[in-house]
Amino acid sequence: MVAAVLAAEELVPPAVVHGDFGLHNVFWAGPQISGLLDFDNACLGDPAMDLAPLVGAFGAAAVTDIAGAEVVARAQLHRASLSLQVAAAAHLAGDHGLREFALGNFSDRFRRGTLYDPGPRPGAPEP
Repeated sequence: MVAAVLAAEELVPPAVVHGDFGLHNVFWAGPQISGLLDFDNACLGDPAMDLAPLVGAFGAAAVTDIAGAEVVARAQLHRASLSLQVAAAAHLAGDHGLREFALGNFSDRFRRGTLYDPGPRPGAPEP
């Protein structure tokens, strides 16, 4: 998984990314984004990294409406690795419960075939 992510972003010029651009870190004023929080994972990296949580929330097809197919393909690789990133961080922090939860999440997504894309979510808000 790590090798696939590294290979996919090898030629991508790094940009400033939020690093945890999930809906839980977005403030909304009606349909408009009014702010972001939680910048502790901000870094220079592949912009597709910030699309990975959106793929998880809305499915890759919906995210392709706001980004090109190549970027979304990389976002799907990042999405697939998110649980492993959490597991590695939890292991380093000594949080064995979180590590096992994250590894279980990865395994469940793998078994269900949703590792890269959960597909459209019924009732999910429009991106």
